[in-house]
This record gives sequence, C-alpha cells and structure tokens, in this order.
Amino acid sequence: MQNINNIESLIVRSFSEALAPEEQERLNAWLNESGENQRHYMQLLNIWQSSHPAFDVDSIDVESAEKRVMSQLDKPSLLQMPVWVWWQRIAAVLLLPVLLIMGYLMISRYSQPKNLAYQDVSSPYGAISRVSLPDGSSVWLNSGSRLRFPSAFDGKERHVVLIGEGFFEVHADKSHPFIVETAKMNVRATGTRFNVEAYSSDTLVAVTLVEGKVDVNIEDKIRTNLQPDQRIVYNSNSHKYDLTNTDAQRWALWKDGKLVFRDEPLDEVFKRLSRAFNVDISVKDKTIAKQPYRATFEGESLDEILRLLKLTSPLRYERSGKVKLQNDTYRKEKIEVYKSE
Repeated sequence: MQNINNIESLIVRSFSEALAPEEQERLNAWLNESGENQRHYMQLLNIWQSSHPAFDVDSIDVESAEKRVMSQLDKPSLLQMPVWVWWQRIAAVLLLPVLLIMGYLMISRYSQPKNLAYQDVSSPYGAISRVSLPDGSSVWLNSGSRLRFPSAFDGKERHVVLIGEGFFEVHADKSHPFIVETAKMNVRATGTRFNVEAYSSDTLVAVTLVEGKVDVNIEDKIRTNLQPDQRIVYNSNSHKYDLTNTDAQRWALWKDGKLVFRDEPLDEVFKRLSRAFNVDISVKDKTIAKQPYRATFEGESLDEILRLLKLTSPLRYERSGKVKLQNDTYRKEKIEVYKSE
C-alpha cells in the first residue's frame, strides 16, 4: 500500500488542480485497492468542499451597506415615530444583509454543481476487474475495457461511460436512474443486473438483461426496453438490430472466469479468446470462420484450448511468439488459423 501521507497530498491537490498523468494513475490505483480507500477519499472531498465555499463572505462590506441604507431613511419621520417602532426599523436594516448572505450561501451549497473528480478504471488485456461505485453498485470489467465515473453521484442521474464489456449490478434507487453511456447506445436502469458489450473495435454492440428492467436508446433512433432473459444486438454498419430471448446468465459467466460458446462462429470464438489471453488471433480461411462451435472453458490455458479446438474442428494454427520491441515492451503474440488440409 502506498504511503498514506503521499496519497492524501495527491488527493488534496486533485481537488484544486490537475494532477500529472503518472500522479493520477497512482491515485486511481490507490482508490481501486479497497472500498475503505474510496470512503476516505470522500471524507476528504467533503471537508474540502465545506472549507471552500463559492461565495467569499469576507468580500462583503456590511458597514458600507449599512451606511447607504441609513442615509436613505427619512430622518424627520424617524423623530416622529415611537421609539420601539424606530428600533424595529433599525433591527430590520441591520439584519437584512445577514439574511441575504445566509440565503445565498444555502442556495449556493445545494444548487451549484460541485467540482467532482472523475475516475478512469481500465481492465488490462488478459484480466477481469471489479469496480465498486460510489452508490454501492458493482461493475465487472472484461479484458481491455474501461469505465469512467465520478467520485460521487451528485445529481438526478447516476452516469457512467463504458468502453468495452461490463457486467453491472445496479443498486436500487428509482429516483436517481443509472445511465450507462457507450459510443452507440445508452442503457437506463434503476436497480437491476445486465451485461453491456461495446468494444470500440467491434461493429456489434449488445445488451443482455439478467434481472429487472432496462431501457435501451440506440443512436437516438431505436428505443426499446428489455425484459429478463432478453438480448438486443445492434450492427452499427447495417443500422439493424435483433431482439431475442436467451439464457442471460451465460452472457455473464465471463466475470467468473468462464468462456461459454453455444453455436457461435469460430471467428467470434477466436475474437473472445484474443481478448481473454491478450493475443492476436486471426482466421485466415473464411470457409471455417462461420463454422458454429460449442464448448465451455474454465481454468484452461490458451495452449489447452487451442489443442481442444484443433481436435474438435477442421483447423490448424501457426504461432509467432512474442517479439521484444526497442522500448523493452513486447508485441502481442500472433496466431494465424487455417483450415486443416
């Protein structure tokens, strides 16, 4: 765990200035370590916001304001009115600036948007990550996915942005809908469980509902709602979609480390294997690309899966191995798949 004093220094600085990229990465990594870290962050944020009001009380010259008001009073009429009425007028004049200041501070505190920090969490290729959101919701990010969300949901909606694939368990709150924004569609929910597939490199995006109800808005042209065990798949090239009934649970098994294929084309199988194991697999023979395949893998290595695929399908493959680059990083291993002779 990183030194707490250094982390608190980063947190406080993030409230008033932009951190350097490497500092922001350190802060994000610390926040993702535990829910306790996130709660400590929110406590510091609340303290900072309370001590930095948008209205500078010291800049108000109450004495000058009082003199201007008193100078406009009708002095002869003051001499003619009873003393108790005169003092009521004076008290009202003195109290008015104080009431205005208090009213302004209260309105500003609850109506002006807060300077919220945003977090970007990425799940590296070959890994699955779990993220706890400020409202108690949970998100599992599949390999190569990214989620952006605020440090606190402060508004009428709980809004997050997803690139890649994520499984959402949304904390129920009907008065504050939960919005998942992707490049091609938005998903609106209250309390529910669903899976979203929205990799930027894919032409297909999909939503599969496990429990509850969600509303799907695709490019502001297609609007529909899903019932449990329904799945919608949208093709951004053809601008067409399919809404089907399915066993929704199997589309969420990836978060438990399982790869489930049910009559899926081999090119889709290899695409998912590429992400899961951080390799570059390409099908070079179109005659086998659309061949359906059924299997369930759990805990097998890539070598074992490739061996099983070779035994059960008419294919062969060639592996290039990892290549070290000049910057001491490695290029992804390449695997080319051909139809067996």
